Amino acid sequence: MNFFRSLIQLPKYGHFQYEKAFGQVGKNPAITAKRIIKVVGERLRQLDPQRWETTPITFKTTWRDERGFIDVATCIHIHDALEKEFGIDIKDRAFIVADIETAFYIVTLHHDSI
Repeated sequence: MNFFRSLIQLPKYGHFQYEKAFGQVGKNPAITAKRIIKVVGERLRQLDPQRWETTPITFKTTWRDERGFIDVATCIHIHDALEKEFGIDIKDRAFIVADIETAFYIVTLHHDSI
């Protein structure tokens, strides 16, 4: 009777290790950051080559206008570039990607990133 009862009972706590089950994003944050910088740099240079061609893209790069406000049009293009590169769906109403650090957080937040 105890044997059948043990089959029905579920463990109280579960443990899920996403880094073993999914791609390299969780295992190699440095490579993930380099991929993000590369993708964002390519998209920024494609959008506005005059502004971004001579600007180095680093982990601290932000895309704001001259007054310090977020450039929403650029954020939309960056969302699209990140979604295509990593195969994720960024919730546009929840996140606005205004810098590389936010992009890194969003990509590593998704457990299904490739």
